[in-house]
Amino acid sequence: MKMSEDEIALVTCGTTKGDFTIKFIRKWSPHGYDRAVELFERGFYDHSHFFRVLPGFLVQFGISYSDDMDLRKFGRKTIPDDPQLPELRQFKPGYVSYAGSGVNSRD
Repeated sequence: MKMSEDEIALVTCGTTKGDFTIKFIRKWSPHGYDRAVELFERGFYDHSHFFRVLPGFLVQFGISYSDDMDLRKFGRKTIPDDPQLPELRQFKPGYVSYAGSGVNSRD
């Protein structure tokens, strides 16, 4: 299935403090978009929790509790870096990013 550069996905996540919605914009990060959308669609993040919170800075989540070993393996597979858009180089409140440890290391 070929995705459009202009595709947008909205994912609503439920928490004990209420719901929040993440907006994914494919043209900002096509590789990241494709992976995130597939992981959410396949239930990778179901029952996941925030495991690191630094108020005013960041919130981390992403540990899967799925029993599906193929899904967990897929979730650990790294993805290529996306082109860096100058207008997105500075993180702003509400931005979502993959963790990484170098070139093409996001997972």
